[in-house]
Amino acid sequence: MKVLFVGNSYTFYNDVPGQVAALAREDAGGPSIETSRVAQGGATLKLHATETGALERVAEPGWTHVVLQEKSTGTLHDAPDYHRYVRALGERVRGEVLLYETWARRPGHEVYRWGWSGKRPSTMRRRVRAELELAARDLRARIVPVGTAWERCMERYPDLDLYDADGHHASAIGSHLAACTFYAFLSGRDPAQSNFLPPGVDADAARRVRAAVASVV
Repeated sequence: MKVLFVGNSYTFYNDVPGQVAALAREDAGGPSIETSRVAQGGATLKLHATETGALERVAEPGWTHVVLQEKSTGTLHDAPDYHRYVRALGERVRGEVLLYETWARRPGHEVYRWGWSGKRPSTMRRRVRAELELAARDLRARIVPVGTAWERCMERYPDLDLYDADGHHASAIGSHLAACTFYAFLSGRDPAQSNFLPPGVDADAARRVRAAVASVV
């Protein structure tokens, strides 16, 4: 497989695409996965469709999958732009389009002051999911349920801090959860079958994250 990720810091923090490839390399029964990325901090899909060169990259031959990741709040307070530009990018993809379901902000985050956020994490995640489902039907795409796996992991293992200090970016453990979700989705395998461990993640945390992912994907 050759997978292109288009997104922002939710993609490049702790190198989620690189971790996906590493999970495959360290799984004796896993597929070969090569990854690449077009990612810029704070980027929306509108920015990618107009300024970063992603519009050309997604159209290149050879990608088996192209992952499109919107800014974490973009589907909520600017849904029309999201649908316009996810379509603009998705329609140029020759392989399969995958939509990256991002996670909700940490409980108590300032974003929950705004009504469009849903006021709480579970509602925010469901609202993001609803917009992705509309786009998925339009593009005949599939959704990679990172946000759902994140929510499941928080329910099962509340002592694992998936968030960075700002309450919305991923910690090392959170990024590993995202990578494991993509690996499980792409390979159809339990990520526990891989021996890969990223920096900053101990074996017990990885085991629990992978169990949460396996219960969702």
